[in-house]
Amino acid sequence: MPLDPQLLQLYVPAVLVLILIPGPDTLLVLGRSLFDGRRTGLVAIAGITLGNLIHTGLAAAGLSAVIAASAGLFEAVRLAGAGYLAWLGLRALFDAWAGRDTVRPRHVPAPRRAFLQALTTNLLNVKVILFYLAFVPQFVAPALGHVPLQMVLLGLGVVVLGALYLAGLCWFAAGVAGRAMANPAVRRVLDLVSGVLFLGFALRLVLARRAA
Repeated sequence: MPLDPQLLQLYVPAVLVLILIPGPDTLLVLGRSLFDGRRTGLVAIAGITLGNLIHTGLAAAGLSAVIAASAGLFEAVRLAGAGYLAWLGLRALFDAWAGRDTVRPRHVPAPRRAFLQALTTNLLNVKVILFYLAFVPQFVAPALGHVPLQMVLLGLGVVVLGALYLAGLCWFAAGVAGRAMANPAVRRVLDLVSGVLFLGFALRLVLARRAA
């Protein structure tokens, strides 16, 4: 077996706990599921899942370490991610003020936009980079060899468990939305809340340090 069973027994519960901590990915899936329905929420999950797969590959290849070790690269990714989250937050606040339907771009299908938003949000989140760089390697057993393979397998565990959790969240959110989302006041309150949360995530990303 390429993984240490004892470390794996510690890894799975730790990953589950970390997955349950709300972040930009969770908020994005929740918002898309509530506002645009289950199908769009699942598309957003596909974007996040692809992002996590890319992070897994980068970590296994050692490129995540290069990004974290380079002050310039880390700062570029951090600021780009914070800027993108801030843009999502400001857009949501504008939607809350002006109404969603007046600002949705008609030339871009909502599912495609949700996929790109989710993928971009995930890839530009340096917290995710640091997670794959600092957390996952703690459960690698060098004595077993094949360290990159172990990184990939552990990363795939995060991908699968995260996707399952988000799918459950999407299913629940889309199911309970119903009549509530037909109420403009409810939609605007949710836009307002999501806007504030996205801006909060952006600020937290600005304050992120490589030493983390």
